[in-house]
Amino acid sequence: MKVLSLFDGISCARVALDRSKHVVERYFASVIDKYAIQISRRNWSDIIHLGSVVDLDVTQPKFMDVELLIGGSPCQDLSIARGKAGRDGLKGERSGLFYEYIRILKEVKPKWFILENVASMSEESKNAITELMGVEPIMIDASLVSAQQRKRLFWT
Repeated sequence: MKVLSLFDGISCARVALDRSKHVVERYFASVIDKYAIQISRRNWSDIIHLGSVVDLDVTQPKFMDVELLIGGSPCQDLSIARGKAGRDGLKGERSGLFYEYIRILKEVKPKWFILENVASMSEESKNAITELMGVEPIMIDASLVSAQQRKRLFWT
C-alpha cells in the first residue's frame, strides 16, 4: 500500500498500519518538526520525508497511485484549550492548514482517506469540515486504546 501522511508527527499512522499487518510499499510523510522527523527516521528508515504540506506538489508521478491519505491538521485554533477568545477556527494560521489536506485529497484522489481532529471544535468548524469532506465524522475517545481520555473526530 502506498500511503501519504500529512502532518505526520512521529509517524503514528505507520505504527497502526504495521500493527494491523498492512504491507506498506511506500510511506510518504509531510512534517516540519525536526524532532518528530528524527524519531520517525529512527523507527523507519524507509519513510520518505517531504517537508511542509504547503510546499507539497502531489501532481508528481510518484503520488499517482497513493491509496491512503492520512492526516490531522493542527488543532490549536480549533481546540477548546485555547478558550473562546483564542479560537480562530479554520481561519487560524495553524488550523487553516486543513485546507491543504482538502487540496491534496482532491489532487491525489486516493482510494481511502482519514482525517482526524479534536472533538471540542466549534459546531461551525465541524460543519465546514464535514461539508468539504463529504462525509459525517465519527467520534472516538483515545481512552479505548490508551491511558488518555481525548475525544477525536474522524472523517473517513
